[in-house]
Amino acid sequence: MWFSKSNFPVEGKTALLVGASQGIGVDLGERLYQANCSVILVARTESKLQEQVQRLEKTSPKSAAKASYHVADVSDYNECVKLWDSIAPSDPDIIFCCAGSSIPKLFQDLTPKDINSGLDINYKTAINIAHTGLKHVLSKNTQPSEFKKRHIILFSSVVSFFPFIGYSQYAPMKSAIESLSIILRQELSAYNYRVSCIFPGNFQSEGFEQEQKTKPDITKTIEGPSNPIPGHECADLIIDQLSKGYDTVTTDVVGWILGCTALRVSLPRQWGFLQVLVGFVISIIAPIVNWVINRDIRNFFSKKKIE
Repeated sequence: MWFSKSNFPVEGKTALLVGASQGIGVDLGERLYQANCSVILVARTESKLQEQVQRLEKTSPKSAAKASYHVADVSDYNECVKLWDSIAPSDPDIIFCCAGSSIPKLFQDLTPKDINSGLDINYKTAINIAHTGLKHVLSKNTQPSEFKKRHIILFSSVVSFFPFIGYSQYAPMKSAIESLSIILRQELSAYNYRVSCIFPGNFQSEGFEQEQKTKPDITKTIEGPSNPIPGHECADLIIDQLSKGYDTVTTDVVGWILGCTALRVSLPRQWGFLQVLVGFVISIIAPIVNWVINRDIRNFFSKKKIE
């Protein structure tokens, strides 16, 4: 509920952050560490992880929490299995699956490496961590009373609500993450898990800067002016929404509006009644919006052929 702030307690807890060498994973790690939550940062590049742990310890020297890291390529299932064994006896209360990478290109321009990267980084990293983590918990617990409260936070994207040209490497995988979150919410509740899904809009990060280098002009046109919010502001919004008890979290008004167009039976909502009304209005004007978008796409390809 909007007036509540008690649904995401972190003080004295331990959080595992996957994809925490840069971007939103770093900003979330900083906020959690400042709130006396121990953090375990996970990524593939050890030098970046070392740098982030040192930075955390310097920015919050009085924190009673611990900051550590583990190097792992979590797109590899076996490395995920080893990860859970290596962090023992730590038993994370909160698991953030933040890893993600977008390579905006026209479908015809994607390389096999781009396609595999989309599968590995945007989907496998999340499902591998969730699956191996649950198996690890089940191997240690047998009675329902032994399952402590745990919280998995998966990262999708606003483009899963509204996929469009240029995001074929990225959007389908983020839609898969959304579907995965719904299924995990149903299945893992028996083991005392809470499952949330984040749908961030544009935020400032190394990844965002990299995206601009390959993003097609038509993608920029449909997307409109892009004013990314600072990463730390995005992290604050996510934590605030989780604290209010929301399990479907958007980070800007555009994301919330687009979410109104994708309401379904099993998806938790934010201000649900209002979303239904907004979704109804959008459904009326959607044919006009799609006509404009398709016109712009036709013009783009016509111009491309001339050039």
